[in-house]
Amino acid sequence: MDCTSRSIVERWADRFRSGDADVTDLPRSGRPVSSTTSENVALIQSMVMEDKCITVNQLEQSMEIASGAIHTILTTELDYRSICGKWVPHKRSENQRLARLNIAKKLLKTYENCDSRRLTEIITGDETWVYYSTPYSKYKKRS
Repeated sequence: MDCTSRSIVERWADRFRSGDADVTDLPRSGRPVSSTTSENVALIQSMVMEDKCITVNQLEQSMEIASGAIHTILTTELDYRSICGKWVPHKRSENQRLARLNIAKKLLKTYENCDSRRLTEIITGDETWVYYSTPYSKYKKRS
């Protein structure tokens, strides 16, 4: 059974009787509960903007925060991804979105008069578009 001990109930009752009705925790010394503070987020962001190739270990050594907390700040709070050893924002700029739209329109226009099965030859991904085709060899063309 999970319940509050008698001594804790008595301590709370004494606090309420003395007029202290505040139920929030008092500040404590020691390690903070979370390293994901606005100050740490701002500091990590400025360090990444200075050096996009900075590693989590380098950030850990300079800030004295656990690597897991730094990785959480980078990926969750700042929405960065590590691509080829650089931290880049995952959100696309307006120019990047327009470029993707133009490429998609160009591909659709190119393939609008073709057989619909040709569209299956286009492989798309989150960051790159690649056109894949298997040309016939000279030997196969003769037969």
